[in-house]
Amino acid sequence: MKNFMKKNWFVVVLAILLACVSCFYIYDTNKGKLRGKRSNGEDVVYEINGQDVTASAFYESLYESGGTSAVYRLFEKAVLQDVEADEDMQSNAASNAATILSNYQSNYPTTYESELDKALQQVGYTDHNDLEAYLLQYEKMMKIAEEYAAEHVDDLQIRNISYILIMFEDSSNPSTADSPTADEQSRMQAVDDALNAGTDFSEVATTYSEDTSTADSGGELGTIDANTTSLDSAFLEAALALDEGEVSDWVYSSSYGWFRIKNNASTADSLAAWTTSDGTNVYYSLVTSYDTSIAAEAIWQRAESLGMDFKDNPELENQLRTYLGLETTDTGTDSSAESTADASASASAESTADASASAAAESTDAASETAASESTSAAESTAASTSADAAASTAAAN
Repeated sequence: MKNFMKKNWFVVVLAILLACVSCFYIYDTNKGKLRGKRSNGEDVVYEINGQDVTASAFYESLYESGGTSAVYRLFEKAVLQDVEADEDMQSNAASNAATILSNYQSNYPTTYESELDKALQQVGYTDHNDLEAYLLQYEKMMKIAEEYAAEHVDDLQIRNISYILIMFEDSSNPSTADSPTADEQSRMQAVDDALNAGTDFSEVATTYSEDTSTADSGGELGTIDANTTSLDSAFLEAALALDEGEVSDWVYSSSYGWFRIKNNASTADSLAAWTTSDGTNVYYSLVTSYDTSIAAEAIWQRAESLGMDFKDNPELENQLRTYLGLETTDTGTDSSAESTADASASASAESTADASASAAAESTDAASETAASESTSAAESTAASTSADAAASTAAAN
């Protein structure tokens, strides 16, 4: 599952594209709420990089797509419009667009274009011809998220991690932390002997780790930080406690077995110099899998650096902050019942979107694996309790 998610991220993006927009606020409800500066006789909703976004532009999008999600799309486009897309980003967007189009053709032979049209229209684009532009926007977002991560290595306790897993002899009757079976002890001893003999950790992982989804890459999990929530708590605590280059003692997980964990890199310089096993940016797995909140922080920081100004509309600012999962600012007034209802509607819509995204991702797994020439079995994504591949796909994810 770990390798599938990393190599087929576009499936997840497409799933989110299919589900991410719900109508949090309707046009008539919001029309009278946003007041402030006027430009050419029109209310200005917000300003960024010296450019005013007027009420007419905002309300047109609001009416068509609904509330906060519509505002966010305008906001995102304004913030990312000057992010330079290099050749790799353009190539990735084009390649992934072709793959998604191929998947849609397989799943909807006669209606694939109209299905894509509907999906893209939900996120503010016109039709299937805009798919590559949508994916290029995602590439830009990941670029600024990676840059943000590189600037906050120490604050976030960012580190690239590898590990070796020795699984329970009987997963249906797992051993306790202080009572490994003789077989488990023997396998752990083989790892210890190899490491004590000076064999490189990655080589030992390839030889002995029972996580087949990471063993071939020298046991490399990817890059995590202190905000990572998808890992086993004992694993995460041990990983964050390691100094750069340090290898942990055996770490017990009641879900998977025993881990030895290595901190490959945890300073800005060493992370910049680190070459990942799959050739991606060292921060890629962090911003796409292990701490997705970084993208929200990154786009907000960039907006502030461009001179974002909400024109005395703190309610709008807080709607966007809530939409992004960021802390809201103090408006100096008590929350009204209406704003509480808005927040509840937003939370409910986002929960629905998350569930829909998950379902959509599952429904397209097989097509995506074929398109990406992946050999990952379906069992890897559905048999976490019995499969070593699934167990290590999130490095002991809860």
